[in-house]
Amino acid sequence: MGLDGRTVAIGVFAVVLAVGLGAWAGTEVGAWAGVLAALAGLLPPAVLAFAVGRRQQNVARAKKQKVIIRKHAPPKRTGNREGQG
Repeated sequence: MGLDGRTVAIGVFAVVLAVGLGAWAGTEVGAWAGVLAALAGLLPPAVLAFAVGRRQQNVARAKKQKVIIRKHAPPKRTGNREGQG
């Protein structure tokens, strides 16, 4: 089971957010630089936590689907019974 597209997009967004806010904080001088640096440290982990939670939900959903498919699948043939008598 791989990562779905939305989870990857959220993870990439978290990295871009950290880099963008950090770079912006580097261009500012004064109190705003501290505020931006704090945001750069706080926001991306929250976004990544959301992505991890989504991934766990997808894995759990896939497991449930496999159980349902196995339960309702037609029986498998056990061998060739033609010609036996």
